[in-house]
Amino acid sequence: MQKRMDRISIIAGYGILVIAVFLKLIGGKNQQFSLIGVWLDSLISGDFLGFWQTEFAAGIGVLVGTGIFLLLTVLYVFDAAFITFQRRIGWLQSFKTAWLYFTIFFYLIFIQFYSSSIWLGLILIVCAVEFLLNRYLEDKIERDRKYAKLQEKEKAYKADRQRRLAFPGNYPPEFHQIIRKNFRYYQKNYWLLIFANAVTFFALVILFFTYQKFSHTHTQDAIFDKTGLLRIFIESGGILLLLFLLFLSFMDGLYIDFKAKQMNLFIQLGIRKRTFLTMLLEEFSFCALTGVLLGGILSLLITKGSGFAWALLLYAGLVILAMAFHQEKIVRLLQFSPQASAKSDHPNQRLMPWFLLIGLIALAITFWWFDRRKSTETVLVIGPLIIALWGLFFGVGGLYVKHNRGKQALLLSRTDLFYRFHKSIKVLILAALLQVLAIGFFLPRLVTFQLTTAAELFPYELVAKVKRPEVQQVETVLDRAEASWGKYSFFPVTSVDGDSEWEVFGTVRPVMFIQGQHIGISESTYQKLRQAKHLDKRPLNLKKGQWHVVYQQALSIRGQPIDWDPQSIRPRLRVGTPLEQYNTANVDLIFPMRQIKSQERLILTGMFQRGLQENILVFSDEEFDTLVQEKQPNQLFLIDGNKKLANSLNFLQKKYEDDQRWDTTIKPMYERSQRRNNVVTENQLQVLLLIFTLVVCIFINAGILIAKFESEQRSLIAQRKLLDQLGMRQKEQRKVLKQQVNLFIRVPIIGGLLLSLGFIGIMGHLRFFSITDWQQFSRVFLLDYALYLVGWKLIAHFIYRRIKKWR
Repeated sequence: MQKRMDRISIIAGYGILVIAVFLKLIGGKNQQFSLIGVWLDSLISGDFLGFWQTEFAAGIGVLVGTGIFLLLTVLYVFDAAFITFQRRIGWLQSFKTAWLYFTIFFYLIFIQFYSSSIWLGLILIVCAVEFLLNRYLEDKIERDRKYAKLQEKEKAYKADRQRRLAFPGNYPPEFHQIIRKNFRYYQKNYWLLIFANAVTFFALVILFFTYQKFSHTHTQDAIFDKTGLLRIFIESGGILLLLFLLFLSFMDGLYIDFKAKQMNLFIQLGIRKRTFLTMLLEEFSFCALTGVLLGGILSLLITKGSGFAWALLLYAGLVILAMAFHQEKIVRLLQFSPQASAKSDHPNQRLMPWFLLIGLIALAITFWWFDRRKSTETVLVIGPLIIALWGLFFGVGGLYVKHNRGKQALLLSRTDLFYRFHKSIKVLILAALLQVLAIGFFLPRLVTFQLTTAAELFPYELVAKVKRPEVQQVETVLDRAEASWGKYSFFPVTSVDGDSEWEVFGTVRPVMFIQGQHIGISESTYQKLRQAKHLDKRPLNLKKGQWHVVYQQALSIRGQPIDWDPQSIRPRLRVGTPLEQYNTANVDLIFPMRQIKSQERLILTGMFQRGLQENILVFSDEEFDTLVQEKQPNQLFLIDGNKKLANSLNFLQKKYEDDQRWDTTIKPMYERSQRRNNVVTENQLQVLLLIFTLVVCIFINAGILIAKFESEQRSLIAQRKLLDQLGMRQKEQRKVLKQQVNLFIRVPIIGGLLLSLGFIGIMGHLRFFSITDWQQFSRVFLLDYALYLVGWKLIAHFIYRRIKKWR
């Protein structure tokens, strides 16, 4: 077998050499090159970097890409040569395989290189075939040995099963009666699964109904420019889908464990494998269809059937994904293997410090990611947050068990941790995750919407951005209407486009719509705008080259970076309108990096793009005067008075229509009544979705805890009987029972609150909360959180009363 593997490696190595030397796979501007040939030509050209930049449109990208492929070729050729002379170098083969993985990753990720060198994929194909064949042959001997051993075990198992489970003929009537009584006796387990499916399907129908209602007036464009109601729906819907996937997975796992326990009884009764699997499929289908029916009936009261088909399709996908998490358990059921008896489950003492270290590192990454201005409070931090909770709970939980196992006072109340450690910790992790999502993400955002007043976001009836030729005409219209207005000089400011490719690639940087557009004013104008809103002066003391940013966004809007480019460390901003294209080599001149001295959140003219655009950039008076000497500034009109003025100024919309080719959401004129109505509509939808998401989190969390205790009913009843025999009084038993319930209620709530405080603090920092904002936020948050805790007090009381009846 080894000789065959060596032969494959030799053929692959020399074959790659032939491809690299003789096949011209790399397309340049003037000619085709082979992999070896292009490097030889570049080395003898006399201008190494100039050769790559002039010969290839992707420039340095092709240099890096071909270099990676050249090293891969050298590794394979050297390995083939050593094997030819009957020498095998272990580290060389390992490095060869690792470099193959890196090359494939590089080739698929960097599109610029891929588009110019697509045929180099032949080398990757040869390498991949060699790798797969050798891995197959390497494992074949061991697989054959294991297969022979498995065949012997399978033969013995079939003979034993034939002896034990042979049940010719029909089942007796008593057998069917036992199955029916068993189903009725354990009906609470089926109701839990029905409840999970009903809640999931109901929520999906509501989501699709909401989408269909608002997608008629808010098109797909609203997704890409990050505005409108459709964006709100998609963000909230994504979070809910993740929660429902976790919920269904947990409930399905409990159901499978429950059926695995039942299987031992049916095996003793002599049930056939096919009969048991049919019964399993019928029960699961019954629970799923009943849940769909109940959820569908409830949704009809709201949606009248709208979105039902799409919700059913997505629900089926979630059910399949949720079951996919339990492949091993399902395979054990399909093989009709009895479940092994449960053993005491203790934490691994040696791994506790490592768990704790991983949790702390993941938590630091979570907060760092959430705190980045470019991330804008991203919900993607749920990924590292789950890892952080996993590490912290296993680490801290293991240390707790280690130091408290000998305390007799905790023996009964902490049985779940001492003897069912891993199962209990998994429940605590999932419950804590839901608490963090509810308290750290959804409730704070709900509070900010409660504090948002749409009237305060638009202090002026009309705001118009007018170029120099139309200034006189606008002034005439305003004077004729006897309106109250102010005029301020400004320059349009544009942030660099959000193209995701490296700046060193190629010579022309394509424009990605949309580009950030903002208003640049002098420090003196900034003070006048503050005075117009009856605000105290705030000296900025800007020097030339220093800018101050005023984010014109509501308290409820997530913090947004002034620069759309996700790769920039410092913002690149140009004074002027957007560009169709520009030379990447001159990016530092066209979009120079700016020094942002200070930032704040404040409404001076109005919130027109939910904090994304139309923010205010303040220059020093010296810098602004220099710009005025170079070109004429535009004029910003802030108008109060006649509400019918918008019709008189509509000529600006047609006059500046060409300016909207970069972004249709940027307007030359904004009307307060229309913008306020839009914000009110968006805020109402956001509040409804946040309340709905909070309720779903509570339902899922409560369902998980109820299912956890319901699945352990037998052990809890046995524990109560043992305590009766030991002579423990009922009052003391109830105290122990309350402590068991409180463990799974209080620990997630306390842990979730502590972690949530970090997210809330970062959120306030990103939204530039003032001291007054923090005072208002804290007051409303504490009131809402108190109501939240009251709800959990009722849930805990319900769970306790339910368990107390079990005797």
